[in-house]
Amino acid sequence: MNIALTGATGFLGFHTAKALKAAGHHVRGLARRTSRREHLARYVDEWVTGDFYDPQAQVGLVAGVDCVIHAAVDYDAASNVPVHNFTRNVAGTLQLLEAARQAHAQQFIFVSSGAVYAEILPDRKLDENHPTWPDSLYGAYKASVEPFLKAYHGQFEMNTSSWRPVAIYGLPPDVGQSRWIDQVRAVKAGERVSVTGGGKIVHVQDVADALACAAGDAAVAGKFFNLVDRHMYWQSVAEIAKELTGSSSEIEDHAGSGPKNTFDTAATVAFFDAHENYTAIRRGLGGIRDYVRELLPLV
Repeated sequence: MNIALTGATGFLGFHTAKALKAAGHHVRGLARRTSRREHLARYVDEWVTGDFYDPQAQVGLVAGVDCVIHAAVDYDAASNVPVHNFTRNVAGTLQLLEAARQAHAQQFIFVSSGAVYAEILPDRKLDENHPTWPDSLYGAYKASVEPFLKAYHGQFEMNTSSWRPVAIYGLPPDVGQSRWIDQVRAVKAGERVSVTGGGKIVHVQDVADALACAAGDAAVAGKFFNLVDRHMYWQSVAEIAKELTGSSSEIEDHAGSGPKNTFDTAATVAFFDAHENYTAIRRGLGGIRDYVRELLPLV
């Protein structure tokens, strides 16, 4: 398939381009003029330069493609500027969706987020049918686009789908941007570590594999998928690093009693089970251990 990928130069975009190329697809990436591209030379066959919300760039991106995977986001607008969040992220994405339809692309895959969920109802499962009530501009952007995906599937029979990863971890092209790198470095140096918080996580390879598997799959049309592996407290990374290095680092205990809510990922598990050689979103704590083991020699 000919696949257009926004956000190609980002962390998830890099791994997605790699997964798409491994699956035999032709990849057209979208990148800003100032973005580095050399690390993607083996995985992206051609480039369109511009912002995903720029109509001219959109036309060049979607021309002649079978599928659009939309992973880009204007993070500054999604974090701080409500009007720009709407005009660039929400309206820009809907313009891209329409450009893809006008260009006769068969499929549109949207990278949403677990941030669409904030207020969780106590009387039902936290699955893809749970209401989406975000509490951030970023989550509002993602949640705002999803009804239009349903509408385009229902009205135009377009193969649209939405994929909702939670906090993504894994090695980026720039190791300095790795999640939890500071506490791994501190443990390795024998320093005292005090880190609070925690959340749901998923490995970047599992997200990239999901997007690559979804490309060309008619069974995902009109559906949403939660991409969640497990919950963890961030101090667990430091504890694993200490175990692997034998460090004398002192780690302050900030772990709580466990997550308030647990995602139901039955739909995503069933999706992966339908594709051979994939065991995604089942890495568990062993996946974190493998990641820390990869990270340690690099810090």
